[in-house]
Amino acid sequence: MPESFPPMIGKYKILGVIAHGGMGVVYKAEHPSLKRFVVIKKMTARGNNANAERFKREAQILLDLQSSYIVHLFDYFTEGGYRYMVEELVDGMALDKLLARETILPPELALLVVQDACYALKCAHNKGIIHRDIKPGNILISKRAEIKLADFGIAGEKEKETDQPSLTQSGIALGTPAYMPPEQYENSSKVDQRADIYALGIMLYEMTTGAKPFPGTLSMETLNRIRKGKYISPKKIDKTIPNTVNSLIKKMMQSNPRHRFQSVEPIIKIVQRYLRHYDIHEIRVQLAKAVISPKTVSFPEFVPKDIAKRKVQHAACITLAAAAAFTFLWYSGFIHRTILRRLFTPVDVQMQMPASTLEGSDLPVRAFFFENDGTDIPEIGGSRRIFTEQKEKTADDTGGARQSVKVRTYTIKTVFLKPGSYRIKVVAGPYVWWKSFSVTKKSQLIQCDFLKGASRPLTVKPHAYDAVTGEDITSKTAFFVLYNGTWRLLTDIGDSGMISGTVWKIKASCPGYNDEIFSLLLDWYQDELFISANLIHAEK
Repeated sequence: MPESFPPMIGKYKILGVIAHGGMGVVYKAEHPSLKRFVVIKKMTARGNNANAERFKREAQILLDLQSSYIVHLFDYFTEGGYRYMVEELVDGMALDKLLARETILPPELALLVVQDACYALKCAHNKGIIHRDIKPGNILISKRAEIKLADFGIAGEKEKETDQPSLTQSGIALGTPAYMPPEQYENSSKVDQRADIYALGIMLYEMTTGAKPFPGTLSMETLNRIRKGKYISPKKIDKTIPNTVNSLIKKMMQSNPRHRFQSVEPIIKIVQRYLRHYDIHEIRVQLAKAVISPKTVSFPEFVPKDIAKRKVQHAACITLAAAAAFTFLWYSGFIHRTILRRLFTPVDVQMQMPASTLEGSDLPVRAFFFENDGTDIPEIGGSRRIFTEQKEKTADDTGGARQSVKVRTYTIKTVFLKPGSYRIKVVAGPYVWWKSFSVTKKSQLIQCDFLKGASRPLTVKPHAYDAVTGEDITSKTAFFVLYNGTWRLLTDIGDSGMISGTVWKIKASCPGYNDEIFSLLLDWYQDELFISANLIHAEK
């Protein structure tokens, strides 16, 4: 049968029973104005003034401890002779339940729990409150991975001048034996914040090794071991436990409180220094998943951010290098010649044409490839090529009027085409050459020499000026051409006698002026020459 419970307690609607304890009952309820679920603790033990005062003291303590890392108290009241506390409901599970299922937590996750517990203890210790019962059962974890400290039922205050009597009798041990420091066994009323630090160290030991350092049952043998601080080092249980965790446990669990951390601040700094290398959000996400999961989970390896960054950078470098290598191999034709050889045929083009005689001259010579489909003749993508010089040879002399004409061979980077019908267009300045061809499985070389002996009739337009006055003296000046070893009048040679693609010497001669000779290098595609001679008066 379902467990019965009152429909209302005070102004709160009761939704069910969460747990029973030696001192009372814990209900799940709804806050009437906040419209949120809360926990109501009912103290059922009557006739025990000490317990009643301790229950009230816990409420007073929680009212004073306003921290997001401590369970929040909404209300405290009495009704029908019973005392009640209304606390926030941490919708998740206690750490002891999580450890019972998972046994061991990753060190990064365990340190996150320690960090948030230290934030809670820092708030309490700053107000002179000692929890005295730090253990996994009092660490609550919500489904959003919020970590909160609960149950200040046996909390005490640091010794100070007060008229209020202590609720803990001298010589009485309160707490959970497996987590109590030696001094708490002797007298719980005399312990300070270092007792909480010791218990927190035991909790860290348990989270990272899966076992408690000392047995939970109280005996003289166990008490002697606790007093002497004799326990198995975490490193001997698991060699992968980080040195930071091992060192923290060692100092937090010192049997002599003078040798422990004297406050939680240095613990917080050490943990923060360790966790700053990790993605804290991701750790909380994994903790939330563990709390929500109904069964054991497999935690991922938490990789330090700097290492993860280096891994990403390394992977990116490898990817870029691979992409660069692939690009190089692709455009160099290696992949087409090897892996894709069955699909593509290498096509090369050679072109012979007169060499440029003017240094730095740039006559663009390009090749374009098209599919010869008979209609649209579409261009082959990525097939445009620029001719580059391959080798050089000297043509025969043309008879003394010109210097030797150099003919050079130019080639393009190999084009890879699938077998089929194609057209090639070669463009060299004002010249255009088309050729249709077919591609088979066999490598192909297309020869192109339509410009091999190209030249153009040269027209010369000379002018002469006085170098001092700038007077135009063209009409008084005779222009000669060195033709077949003899100076001849330019007008006698005519345009038909001079062609491009060679070196011509032209002399300007005017009475009363010094002669001026021009030695002109003309490229094969240049066909109009302008000369302006500035003549200087001859000395008398």
